[in-house]
Amino acid sequence: MNHVRSIVIALAIVAAVGCNDPVVVPDPFPTAYDGARFDTDLLATTWYDCATACIEQQPSFADPIAARVYAYMGIALYQSLVWGMPGYPSLEGRVAGLSELPRPDTSGKRFHWALVANSAIAELLRGMLPPSSTAQRRIDSLEAANIAERWLAERDTAMLERSVAYGKALARRILEIARTDGGNGAWANLFPPDYELPPIPGVWKPTSPDLGSVPLLPQWTSVRMLACSDSSVPPPPAYSTDPSSAFYAAADAVHRQMAQATELQLDGARYWSDPFGRAPTFPGHLMRIATQLIRTGPYRMGFGAVLYLRLGLAMHDGYVLAWKAKYRYPIMRPQTFIVAYLDSRYRPPLESPPTPEYVSDHALVATAAIRILQDAFAQPYPQIERITDRTHVERGLLPRDYRTLDELLADILAAERWSGTHYDFSIAAASALGERVAGEILDRIALD
Repeated sequence: MNHVRSIVIALAIVAAVGCNDPVVVPDPFPTAYDGARFDTDLLATTWYDCATACIEQQPSFADPIAARVYAYMGIALYQSLVWGMPGYPSLEGRVAGLSELPRPDTSGKRFHWALVANSAIAELLRGMLPPSSTAQRRIDSLEAANIAERWLAERDTAMLERSVAYGKALARRILEIARTDGGNGAWANLFPPDYELPPIPGVWKPTSPDLGSVPLLPQWTSVRMLACSDSSVPPPPAYSTDPSSAFYAAADAVHRQMAQATELQLDGARYWSDPFGRAPTFPGHLMRIATQLIRTGPYRMGFGAVLYLRLGLAMHDGYVLAWKAKYRYPIMRPQTFIVAYLDSRYRPPLESPPTPEYVSDHALVATAAIRILQDAFAQPYPQIERITDRTHVERGLLPRDYRTLDELLADILAAERWSGTHYDFSIAAASALGERVAGEILDRIALD
């Protein structure tokens, strides 16, 4: 552990590069180093900011891949603290695949649970992100700064080394488990050339300007769900070009709606599109909002750990479920149908994502995530008066304000409708599935 001592000495007065939250002195005497009471804002939120910044620099990180990182990050954060949080159960048996996790030897030995979490998250991110010198510097810097700040408050080298070693051992075991879930390394094979769509009526076709014949991540249908057991999805209306059919009517409704779209409605659609490869991921967008809400009050580590865990699981399982629907029912986008059968001159205001249409993954994941947030902040302290989302300010888009989480969800669902990339039945089905995902996770991950 000589490297730990070197980090402590070298970085005792150095701030983290790329993570600009103000330094706050941690609790000097947390009761029994109770992880449930330890500085959420100092540790967890800075790590989620750092992870989001690293993920956004990965052009090959499509939304499902980003959500998978957040899921395992939440697992690592919670499980690294659980033995310092009396009354909180281990995740073994609650999250699929988690087994044989190392346990700390607490018999007569103290652990600094925030530093356990610090090392676990750093090690996990190194193992889940592609090699990148920029990301590596961010992770190394924040890990070292957290060690320096907390060690200086205690000056117990044995406890420090014990905590760091346990955190890393836990992360390595979680990484071993993650490598078996079917999603490992997917960022290197986004459009597998050997995949073939089934020869069915109305099957997905690429839309301009993206004319690749293979849709995005068809292999994601086989990724293991971590908390949800129900993978069933309702079928969409049967594909038909008959003007009296439900499918034709749904496409015609999109065509008519987009002809009446106002610039304000289109602005909302652009804001929430988070286009793959050219903007922050949609999971990262939602995580930014969650982190902002956690910072509204004096929430401790137990609260933050449970919330981040549930959000990560909801987003990950939500994307797996959405992808199962997309590739079980790989129907064409409205743009394709409208140009072929309704209006050859039609051009949608937003590009269609390179996946089959059904269901809307944004609607599903947003519904699940916001229901998780609403459960967490049912009695917020202090009262949430306004949610200001500044995610896309750097892209030249104005911030968006919301008075409630319901208002936020309504705006996201409206953005999906005004994007012109989905049928209304796809958004409705996705919303219902998102409610189901949130309910399953809140029931299964009943931790507090």
